[in-house]
Amino acid sequence: MILETLFFVIFGIVYFLVWVFSADDQSSTENEQLNELDDGMGNIIADGEHMICQEAEDAQARGELYDTYY
Repeated sequence: MILETLFFVIFGIVYFLVWVFSADDQSSTENEQLNELDDGMGNIIADGEHMICQEAEDAQARGELYDTYY
């Protein structure tokens, strides 16, 4: 009984750590993409359109930033 409980606690801790570190990497990659598309004045140029940062973040969250190379 104690061994099973210990196993589940360790498994939970490992799962939590993997979740935290993988979420951080994904967020960093998303921010890096938007930073590369920044026009230097706070706007984003993606898919041949100029948009504000919030619009670009929303489009990225929806998976709509397809052609980011122009």
